[in-house]
Amino acid sequence: MNVDKDAMWSISPDVRATYSEDGAVLLDIRKELCYSLNPVAARVWSTVETSPSGVDLRGLVDVMETHYRISHEQLERDIAEYLSKLEQIGLVQRNGLFHGSKAAGARG
Repeated sequence: MNVDKDAMWSISPDVRATYSEDGAVLLDIRKELCYSLNPVAARVWSTVETSPSGVDLRGLVDVMETHYRISHEQLERDIAEYLSKLEQIGLVQRNGLFHGSKAAGARG
């Protein structure tokens, strides 16, 4: 997975989150879709959410390294893949730009 390590990631403005000990539930209010996150994914989400000006991959990996015992390289790969998936469905933005799939966001 080749993700720009200097890109700044932020939450899409149409997404709301609710947290529990089981993870989180995301609501895309524009598409009227819900998504559930496991506790690890919820921690990544919360780190992006609490960074209003955005957070880069390096910052996310640094935060996650304090919570999980996994190699830096593996964390970087896993988080980059996760961010890419979130971007494809329109839940996060890279550098303040919406890159989500047009089909996923189409409404009649």
